[in-house]
Amino acid sequence: MLQPLVRRTWAERGKTPILDQWDRRDRLSAITALVLSPERRRIRMVFRLLDHNAKAEDFVWFLNDLRKELRRKIWVVWDNLGAHRKAENCLRGLRCPWVHFERLPPYAPRLNPVEHVWTTAKWGSLANIPAEDITCLQRDVQIALDNQAMEQRILRGHFHWAGLDLN
Repeated sequence: MLQPLVRRTWAERGKTPILDQWDRRDRLSAITALVLSPERRRIRMVFRLLDHNAKAEDFVWFLNDLRKELRRKIWVVWDNLGAHRKAENCLRGLRCPWVHFERLPPYAPRLNPVEHVWTTAKWGSLANIPAEDITCLQRDVQIALDNQAMEQRILRGHFHWAGLDLN
């Protein structure tokens, strides 16, 4: 959202830090996948930013796009978001042999490494930064996610946080 996530910060004694912002409701949505290569044991993060709340059609589009990029069958492990279930039903109805679905248990965000991607971005480089407009927010989110995507140790950390051993 355009409203920044406010964290604690340091300041000189007697000088309260002030974060100028106003009440804005514009937002971005992002669809993110952590792609694990079984042969090479490498992790890659793929994401798309949307200017609207993500819907089932967006997830279908993202998975089709991801399949074209990876050029292989994909296994999707995701939570029980309504749009995820609807996208899954849509792709099963189309009889897409290139995708297999697994669901995480309900109410278990701790098992989802993608949740840690967002925690790392929101509480890290995006905290205390009020974006001027939606374009600035998009740029800031793009930079934050690109920085995470470049580091194998950070990507591995997302899986470690979820208790998933990649060895």
